[in-house]
This record gives sequence, structure tokens and C-alpha cells, in this order.
Amino acid sequence: MTKLTNALVASTLLSTAMWAVPAFAADPGSASAGNGESARDATSGDYKPGRAKPIAPPKLTDEDSRAAPLADEATAVKSYGIVGRSADGKEIKIEPSEALRELIIKELNAPATGKDGAERKTEDPDLGEGEAGRQVFGTDDREQVKNTKTYPFSAIGYLEAKSPKTGSFGSCSATLIGPRTVLTAAHCLYSHEDKDWLSDYLFVPGLNGSTADDAPFGAFAFESAYVLQGFIDNYQGYYGWVLLWDLGIVTLKQDVGTNLGWLGYANYEDLGDFTANLVGYPGDKPMGTMWKANCEVHAENIAPEYFQYDCDTFPGSSGSSVYAYDNKAKQRIVTGVNVAESPDANTAVRLNAANVQWINSLYK
Repeated sequence: MTKLTNALVASTLLSTAMWAVPAFAADPGSASAGNGESARDATSGDYKPGRAKPIAPPKLTDEDSRAAPLADEATAVKSYGIVGRSADGKEIKIEPSEALRELIIKELNAPATGKDGAERKTEDPDLGEGEAGRQVFGTDDREQVKNTKTYPFSAIGYLEAKSPKTGSFGSCSATLIGPRTVLTAAHCLYSHEDKDWLSDYLFVPGLNGSTADDAPFGAFAFESAYVLQGFIDNYQGYYGWVLLWDLGIVTLKQDVGTNLGWLGYANYEDLGDFTANLVGYPGDKPMGTMWKANCEVHAENIAPEYFQYDCDTFPGSSGSSVYAYDNKAKQRIVTGVNVAESPDANTAVRLNAANVQWINSLYK
């Protein structure tokens, strides 16, 4: 986030660099494989297969890339406020903390820097071999996850939401990053077209088919949902205005992650070449089935606020975490969230320092 003002215009890119292992234990950001117990008996949601249509990812266009930059520090800071909606319909609005405010201003004014390094992150060993180097256009090399009951797939789920305006349902992908904390894209929670929040968010971890019985752990209702204030306030008719703030958090009513596990997340300041792993629910595959993919992300395609890659995705994949497997830490670390597509590549919002601190403030 060296230049928050660059809303998808050219920014200084980072070179290949060393990755630091996250310094948390059971704190926000650390991963957990869970205790292996089923959470189905504690299910709190009513999942009805077939009612949702996959939410299409926003498309980046030439008009998006011409979006005007933010003009001042005050607007940049305000964009990192918390805007939310509780299950009972109450609006939630929280100003950025002083620590986050100072971080945003510091990074907004910092010169771009890059460091060389040798360590690279590899594909997740649980995704199998020979899966790197995929292209968006060409042979579809995605593979179905047949056993969704095992970690890390138990921590990845199908996210459903209802449009109050039309009554229709849409679906995205999402990831547990804490006992009750689910990470996804903001456009899976709030509709710029409707100028309103979606509702009735439902998280179905490990969904593996087209019937309610194919939800091995049940379905879980939300307590509250949150997006970055900039995702709402800065929208001016083009998605490029708000790409950098397309992050969302859903807080579940109950602890799901203690049983099922969750993925870690972190800001790697010197993020260089790495293998991106994506797991989610693309809408072009049989309903309710989980699919996996990975591809190389090169340093020249990594900006402070986002990065781009050629992993295969489809509507329904929005909100999928983009994670790397850290061989040294033996953890899966989320580095971004899949949010948008263009003719050349898919795009993830990067979990930079400000985004990680924003997520930490909502961690439960």
C-alpha cells in the first residue's frame, strides 16, 4: 500500500523477496488444523441447495484503469473504516483505530522499496503435483476436491447471500481464518448495483454436492458482516475505483473453526514470486462441488495493494482466499482474496499491512 492513491493505475512493483514467517501462535493470523471433530450437531443455518446463482466477479476495463486517484490523506484514512450490518439489520460503523490511521498515513507517504531474496513458496502439497502454470484461457486443469472433510478443505466453504431487492440468492467462496471469522470479497456482501447490503449470509464449510446431506458439517448463520468503508464510499460507477477495498469479513454466530480449523493470514512486506493456491466453488462445475487450482505469481505482477495471476476461476470463485504454503512454517498463509477478472488475468486484493490490521480488528 505504498501509494493508496493508485486505484489500479501503474504503481511501483516489488521484486522477488524473502518471506518472513508470521510471529503469532494462537493470535490473529495464525493457522489451525482444528481438532477433527464434526460441527454438524451445532449447525445454525438453513441451507437449501440450488437456490443461489454464482456471483460474477467484477470485470476490470479500460474505464476502471482511468479511475481518479484519492486526493488526500483524510479520504485514505476514512476508507479504512469499518462498515457493517448485523443479522438483525442494525448498521455498524467504526472509525479506523489510531494505530491503523498512523499506519495508513505512513505507508501512503513511504517511498517504494524492494529487496531481493531467494526463498520461494511452493504449491500446497495437499493439492497434488503438477498443478502449477495454469492459464485462464486454454485447457481447464482445475481438479475437484473429493474429500472436503479434511483440513485445509474443511476450512473452505460456500457462501450464500440474499438480495433484499429481488429476493434472489447469490453464491461466492469464503475461508475460515479464525474460530468465527470468515474472509471473502466485499462484493459478495454488498451490491453496488442495488446500493445496499445483501442479507441472510450463510457459510457452508466443506460443501461437497448438490443436496443438503452433502454439507458434511452443516450450515452456519452470520452474526454480522463487514466491508471496508472505501468499498462503499469511493464507488463512482466503475469497479476500478473500489478494487483496493474489495475485502469482506463475516462473523459467524458460533465457533466453527475450533473443530474444522482455519487458514493463517499475514502481510509479507517483501512478497516476491510464489505459487498461489485457490480453492472454491466455481459456478461452471457441478453444483456444490469444490475445486482446486494453483499457478505461479511473478514479482512483476505484484503491486503493494493487489496482485494478478493466471489461475483458472469462474463466477462463484469470488472471495476465494489466495494462499501460499510456507514450507518453513508448515502453514497455509492467505496473502490475498480473489476479487476480479480481466481479459489478461485474475486479480486479488493483497493482504498488506493495513488490510491485515483491519482484519485483526474484526477477528473472533
